[in-house]
Amino acid sequence: MAESALMEAKPGHKSIAIGKDGCPYIEAFRCPDCGAVVTEQTMACRACASRNTPEPFRAKETAGLHTWSIVYRSYPGIEVPFVSAIVDLDDGPALKGTVRVEQEKLREGLPLRLVFDDAGGARDKDGAPYIGFHFVEGDAA
Repeated sequence: MAESALMEAKPGHKSIAIGKDGCPYIEAFRCPDCGAVVTEQTMACRACASRNTPEPFRAKETAGLHTWSIVYRSYPGIEVPFVSAIVDLDDGPALKGTVRVEQEKLREGLPLRLVFDDAGGARDKDGAPYIGFHFVEGDAA
């Protein structure tokens, strides 16, 4: 077995965390005072200025489409067109990602589901794979 096959996958996005069970999830942070949600750890709440550190939580994998753009021109090797979007996860955080839905179905609030993937086959300098994500049509929670 090749050494790279034994390497553990790495998060390919700052919001991806790997659980103790080895499964990826989106880690977000909630203010204990006002409930505001952010996707990166801060020392104080950006919404209410509370000095109580926002607490990490495992975000839901259901979402709604907020806004999108259809991309017709990209880097070599990237298949176009594709849908780049801002998606609101059902429990607060917003993420930018690719939506794999037929273009005629796109509408604000379209129920989506987060799917983890191989980040397009990307690997680090040592050959370890990255974990990425995209969104597909799905039922809201």
